[in-house]
Amino acid sequence: MQPIRRIGEDTPDSVPVPEKLHHRRESIIRPLDEEPQKALSARPRFNIAQVDRIDMPSREERNAG
Repeated sequence: MQPIRRIGEDTPDSVPVPEKLHHRRESIIRPLDEEPQKALSARPRFNIAQVDRIDMPSREERNAG
């Protein structure tokens, strides 16, 4: 199904939904006059280890014993 895009200068209090979009799982309404949110430059929620070298054993070494 092709998305429906309507652009108007002033949005009314209610927006009519086309018949073919009734009882659909999802509909998205997005304002076009706002800047998109940029990715936050906050520290990630996981810890990053500062290491000089990573030892990666072979599959046989990992499964031995």
